[in-house]
Amino acid sequence: MKKYALVLFIVSLAILSLACSLGGGGKETPAPGETEEPSGPGKAAVEATAPASSTQEATSVPEAPEISPTEALLPEPAGMQPGWYALTNANVVRDLVIHDGVIYAATLGGMISWRLDSGYSMHYTPLDGMGNVSANAITYCEIPEPRILVGTLTGISVYDPNTGLWEEEISFPAESRIAESKIEQLYCDQVNQRLLIGYYGLGAYDLQTGAFERYTMDQGLLWNTVSDIAVDGKDIWVASGYKGIAKISGGKVTTFSAAEGIPDEKANALALAPDGTLWIGASGGLISYRNGQWVSYDADSPANLKDIRELEIGADGKIWVATYPWGAGRLCQLDAEEAVCTVDITESNDQGINSLALTESGSPVFGTNLGVSRVENGQVMDFRTDDALASNYVDSFAIAPDGKLWIGTDGGIHLIDPTDPGSPWQTFKQSEIPDMGGSWGKAIAVAPDGAVWFTATNGSASRYQDGVWTMFKDIYSFDAVAVDVEGRAWFGEDSKGVVVLNPDGTQAFALTTNEGLPGDNVQAIVVDGAGIVWIGTNEGLAKYENDALMVVFDKDTKEIPNKYIRALTLDANGVLMIGTFTGVARYDGSQVEVLVDFAKDGFSEIRLTTLSVAPDGSVWAGTDKGLLTDANGAWKLYTTKDGLNTNYISALQVDLQGKVWVGGGGSNYDGGGIVYIVP
Repeated sequence: MKKYALVLFIVSLAILSLACSLGGGGKETPAPGETEEPSGPGKAAVEATAPASSTQEATSVPEAPEISPTEALLPEPAGMQPGWYALTNANVVRDLVIHDGVIYAATLGGMISWRLDSGYSMHYTPLDGMGNVSANAITYCEIPEPRILVGTLTGISVYDPNTGLWEEEISFPAESRIAESKIEQLYCDQVNQRLLIGYYGLGAYDLQTGAFERYTMDQGLLWNTVSDIAVDGKDIWVASGYKGIAKISGGKVTTFSAAEGIPDEKANALALAPDGTLWIGASGGLISYRNGQWVSYDADSPANLKDIRELEIGADGKIWVATYPWGAGRLCQLDAEEAVCTVDITESNDQGINSLALTESGSPVFGTNLGVSRVENGQVMDFRTDDALASNYVDSFAIAPDGKLWIGTDGGIHLIDPTDPGSPWQTFKQSEIPDMGGSWGKAIAVAPDGAVWFTATNGSASRYQDGVWTMFKDIYSFDAVAVDVEGRAWFGEDSKGVVVLNPDGTQAFALTTNEGLPGDNVQAIVVDGAGIVWIGTNEGLAKYENDALMVVFDKDTKEIPNKYIRALTLDANGVLMIGTFTGVARYDGSQVEVLVDFAKDGFSEIRLTTLSVAPDGSVWAGTDKGLLTDANGAWKLYTTKDGLNTNYISALQVDLQGKVWVGGGGSNYDGGGIVYIVP
């Protein structure tokens, strides 16, 4: 399909701030009516063009750290106010629901809403009240007032579409573990006053009494994954995506696998037609089931449907099928009698379609990894934000000598000006630059001569110098990198120890336990001002000085909180900071000062992932359960309840202005984008 472009220009921050306040939260995009629109039929592509960082207001967070910039800090641009800011990619759509003329999209970068009549968009993250930025499911439900329920990485968030505000989460029984679980599917069974929840198994929550039932393999399901839900009367149909489907009737589970005749057990989607036919979207094609009979519309049928991800059936009985193959997805309106697609749209951006909904008029709206699209009268209208972040999985940061910030994600590597995050970003991807070793920037280090070295998850190491990329194929999927005073790049890996490359890329030497490392799992390397290379392993700390390797703390050490070292950095005075699995210590070469011991200081359930120190000396530690800091003089853990996008912190950096850049991760299927804190 040909797509026409209508680009919305940036309105002023003051207008956006007013719009946000009137809307009750979120970040808003200007309506098409506020710009000069092109004339003619088929106008398409409603696009939010202002970067999130330049349009959004800072959100004041209760008890936010007070960071005092020092004289050494670079000046902030005019208009950047103290507070917390979120940067995500809200185009990675996972589910859709349409209510009252508004598309609500659950994305890995938060929830975004688009008005069908004007194209206004509102973007919501935990800074606005969501429980977690990573959203996979969404539904409209009256509980009893109208609400949008969003299934996130950690439970269900509740949004009031009338006020634009987020509410307290639904109080599920503690044993359900809804609040700690990734919610994959939501279905509001309004007739039976039930909320059906797909996570680890199926949860059925009575909206009137609060009673909760859970069905897993222990109760008879063939698989604990729930890929879709449908309701027929009081019966619940569940697709597993792997081992067929199941029907729950009166608390009894009946399964339908190959043994019961289902043509394809890899059933991903379900929909019930008005005539009672159950339609099943599977990997190999479309299946219908009625009165005990199975009919298969597989790849050999005229429609040639396969890799089906979503199904929707309109009030008129029209069947809409969305596919998610390798390459471009398809949207098909199926004529079941002829087994042909009367409407057949191929996604023009080579994206699979992973979500589908119908408007009140029956028009399809679908979601991909590049945003939302609406089909109306044969034309495709795209709804896009202009979020610069390539991916919501952020794995690394590094500051260059000129103050520029490198950002590594699983979808590309960025170079930005942290004093003005709204200015254009440079983005580097292997798909566009073959000489890159990989797009997933796991670790980044800047050499004295300006060369930038990268490790790549599932890719080879790279060097970027004077605008030229060079790949080093033998350094594959390493985890850490640092550059010494001689310009040599030190690479660490979780089982191979250390490999050192000369500035020209030739190998200098390697270090493993055979050469004296305390362990071969190397997650952290840093070089201090004296040229000493510090190496953190799973069995202690080593240093390389004057061409000699020495173990500083071995596996039996009691001086630091834990032998497993996850992160190393230097404080403002160049003193080594050691981030262990369970605490942080400062080591000046002779004395150890334990700054925080998680087990002893009230944080026994958290584990350190990354570490950074601000110019004012405050320590910031990323953990698997939030952001820990002593910036206010006492250690405090910040979580999504305070505005973090996610509690799994995968990257952390304090820049030259004292801003704290917090990257979220945990899984490339989830992620967490960036929150940056302006002092």
